[in-house]
Amino acid sequence: MKNNFIKRYWPVIGLGFTFLIVVYYIVQGHKNIIKTSKTITALPSYALQLKDVHYVHDDPKKDAKWELDAKRVRFSKDRSTIFFFDFYLTVSSKGKKTFDLRGKKGKYEKQKNLIFLSGDLKVTDARGCKLYTEHLVFDEKTSQAYSDDPVRIEGSFFNIKGKGLVLDIKRKKIEVLSDVRSVIQKTIY
Repeated sequence: MKNNFIKRYWPVIGLGFTFLIVVYYIVQGHKNIIKTSKTITALPSYALQLKDVHYVHDDPKKDAKWELDAKRVRFSKDRSTIFFFDFYLTVSSKGKKTFDLRGKKGKYEKQKNLIFLSGDLKVTDARGCKLYTEHLVFDEKTSQAYSDDPVRIEGSFFNIKGKGLVLDIKRKKIEVLSDVRSVIQKTIY
């Protein structure tokens, strides 16, 4: 029964695993400052604001590379919190695109090791599987992402809807918490 579950839902599991890897690399890359920006502005409530940001994180020690495009990025005065707006993230591993993540707002709290993402979130993996939700919180310490909002996961042969989501990168597990409705559109044997 366990093997049947894995065979049926491997795209969903893969999508969740891939998403958590990307979030991990985003958090690890916070030490590097933006490589290109059209506008730098000092604001009273923030230490720094950058507009039209394109950042590439390519660590030769790791086989993953990610690129972040954002309309605006703000740093708090103590630099413990980073805010980013209208973002698009592309992650590649070993030269191949792994997934894309698009959203309206993000906030990274370094001291709490939490990343808050919100606003029409859409994750698309290399196989075309898609995850949609409104809010997602990633905890670096536990390597888990959570959402209490409605979620939708779509693949070439399945569609899953529900409320709430837990993605566990260590266990390579994705779980829709309640009101689950799934449709398998063709036999996958």
